[in-house]
Amino acid sequence: MTPPDVLNFIEAGPFDRKEQATIQGLHDAIEAKNPGSHFAATLRRNVVLISELSELLSRYPSVFDTQSLGKRQRNLDSLIDMLSRANLSNFEVFLPTRALLGRTLIMAEMNFYRFLRYIANEALGEEAAAAHLVRTDLHLCHCIYTRLAGDLLTSISSDSSIALEIRKRAVLSLLHVREQIAVRIANFMPLLQATWDARRNVVVTGGTLMGTAEMFQLLERGCDSRFVDLLVRPDHTANEAAAFREFLFAVSTEQLEQLEQKQVATNMQSASMEGLSHMPMPPSLDETSGDPTLAMFEFFLSRHLAAAARRQGALPGPKRTAEEYVMIQFLRSQDELSRG
Repeated sequence: MTPPDVLNFIEAGPFDRKEQATIQGLHDAIEAKNPGSHFAATLRRNVVLISELSELLSRYPSVFDTQSLGKRQRNLDSLIDMLSRANLSNFEVFLPTRALLGRTLIMAEMNFYRFLRYIANEALGEEAAAAHLVRTDLHLCHCIYTRLAGDLLTSISSDSSIALEIRKRAVLSLLHVREQIAVRIANFMPLLQATWDARRNVVVTGGTLMGTAEMFQLLERGCDSRFVDLLVRPDHTANEAAAFREFLFAVSTEQLEQLEQKQVATNMQSASMEGLSHMPMPPSLDETSGDPTLAMFEFFLSRHLAAAARRQGALPGPKRTAEEYVMIQFLRSQDELSRG
C-alpha cells in the first residue's frame, strides 16, 4: 500500500517519465519546505483523480477495435468513413465515447498544470518556484498544443470542401490523438510542436509589416522549416500568405490592413509596436508573467474563429489559420506518398 504522503503514478497513467519527474520534484520541494502541508496533499489528490480518469478512459473499447452488437458492426474503416462525411455541427455526435473522454483528459491535464503553477508560487515563493515553473509550463504548453491540434484536425475532418482522402487522413490522426492516454503532439506531428514552441519566443517588431524579421526569428528559435516552406512555396496562395502574417504578428488581417492604411496616410516607414498594442498575444509569450494557457488559446482561437467566420460568410481574407493550411498540405503530401 502506498504511504499517504507519497505520489503514486500508475503504469498506464497519463504522465510520461519527464512529467512524472517534474511533478515529483515539485512535490518533494513542497514537502521539504513544509512537511505535511495541504499543498502537497492537494497535489497528491489531484494526481489520483487524473489517474482515475485515465483508467476510466482505458476501460472503454479502443477506437481501433471492431465492435459488434446485433446486426451492427463498427470497425476503423467504417468509423473513419462516417466521421469524414460528417460536418462540424454533428461531428462529435459520431465520435466514440473513448475519443470524447480523450479530449476531456487533455483538458484535465491542462488544468492540473495550471494548478501546479499556482501551488508552486504559493508554497515555495516566486523565486524558489521559478526553476520548477520552467518545466511545468513546458508540459502545460505541450498539453495545449495537443488540444489545439485536435481542434485543427476536427476542422479539417469536417470540411466538405477538402478532398475526402485528406479528410480521412485527418480523422485517423485525430483518433490517434484521442485514443492514447499519454499522447502528445510530438508523437504524431512534431512539425506543429516545434513551430509553436518557437513562436512562443518570437518578439514581434512590426517594421514594414512584411513579417521578414519575425520569420527569421521563428526559424532561429527552432521552428520546423517545413512549416515555413509550405507557406512560402512558389505556388502559395494570397490567403496562405495572409494567414502566415497573422501567425507572425498575432493580429488579424483586417487589423493589419488598417495599420497599413495608417502607414500610407501618415507616410510612416515602419509600424511601431504601439500600433500592435491590441495583439491577443504578448510580443513574446515567455516575457509575460500571466497564464500561458490563456495566451496560447487566445493566440490560436482568435485566428481560428476569424478564419471560420470568413469561410462561412464568404468574406475576404484567409479562410483558415496558417497551421491549418500547413496541416492540409502535410496530409496531402502523405496521401501522395502512399499512392506512390
